Amino acid sequence: MSRVWTVKTLTVELQRSFDRFWPRIVLEGEVGQIQVPRSGHCYFQLREGDTTLGGVMWKTAWQGSRFRPEVGQRVRCTGKLGLFGGKVQLYTNVLEPAGEGWLQQEIRARTERLRRDGLLDPGRKRALPRFPRVVGVATSADGAAIADFLRVSGERFPAARILVAGCKVQGPEAPASVVRALELLWEHGGCEVIVVTRGGGSKEDLLAFMDETLARAIASSPVPVVSAVGHEIDTTLADLVADAVAPTPSAAANVVFPDRRELARWLADLEGRASGAVGRAIDHRRQRVDGLSRRLRHPRERVARGRSDLQQLRGRLERAVWRGLDQRRDRLAGLAGRLDSLSPLRVLQRGYAVARRPEGSLVTDASSVAPGDRLTLTLAHGALDVVVEGTGRS
Repeated sequence: MSRVWTVKTLTVELQRSFDRFWPRIVLEGEVGQIQVPRSGHCYFQLREGDTTLGGVMWKTAWQGSRFRPEVGQRVRCTGKLGLFGGKVQLYTNVLEPAGEGWLQQEIRARTERLRRDGLLDPGRKRALPRFPRVVGVATSADGAAIADFLRVSGERFPAARILVAGCKVQGPEAPASVVRALELLWEHGGCEVIVVTRGGGSKEDLLAFMDETLARAIASSPVPVVSAVGHEIDTTLADLVADAVAPTPSAAANVVFPDRRELARWLADLEGRASGAVGRAIDHRRQRVDGLSRRLRHPRERVARGRSDLQQLRGRLERAVWRGLDQRRDRLAGLAGRLDSLSPLRVLQRGYAVARRPEGSLVTDASSVAPGDRLTLTLAHGALDVVVEGTGRS
């Protein structure tokens, strides 16, 4: 008959077996969770695929260790196995890094893909509206994050309208839930800026915002997005692609909304500058009116001066016209004299004649005519019809 064990005796026996067969063990795994509560002890979880093992490092050993592991990092633990609450647990006094874990490698690969697609380029980040009228918030509808955000926004800029799209912000279903919340806010169409936020938590709680699909959805938003999902020491993929980043929901409200006191000071300054500009414009126009008034005080004198100026201009114009006419008359007379001196009539008046054949051609050579040819002689006064009786040379 098999031995019947009680829970306590089996637990004691298992602990003895651990102490006997594994008094010291070196174990490698990927950090899945890590917490350090007020007690100062470090509680963590090692995982490999779907298999997990809890671990603890007591306060003294934790404070003496300079290594601070992060979620997703691969570590090497030295210690012993024990039972706590019926579960096997690793009690370690040495924690060392053992290279990159699968999660770290995957996040690095996602980051590189986003960078390759230009989604991490600082130049694509958009400025937030200075005075947003409608702000969308994607967060847990019943969490502390939305309460903090609404409180600060009410203090700073109560005139803004805030639309809340509730979604899961932790766990494997969170990425798709946040994407649906973003799509809902986009469909509304009135949001000028959207805030994606959640309260504090462990690094593992932020894994939803390391999702590549969610990061690409934020990057494709038609309006600027503020990511406020972690603390200053945590950077998620959502932070890398967002247009602005804030460490907490309250800080996000400070980023999105102007302080109404600062707004009042800005408006007062604007009013002062506007008043000064109006005053300067009035002074300028007053000076212009005064100048026009001075110019209109003695219109008769101005008309008299104008009439005198007009008469002077008229005289100058008449003199210029007559000078031009005289110059052209003299030039024309000169040209007429030159033409007259070159006129054939002048030659004929000196006793010469012009001989032409009956068809009108000139005769310039005696050898070109013969006895009996008829010619016409043009004289200074009249013409003669003659018959050639003979030719010769002078």
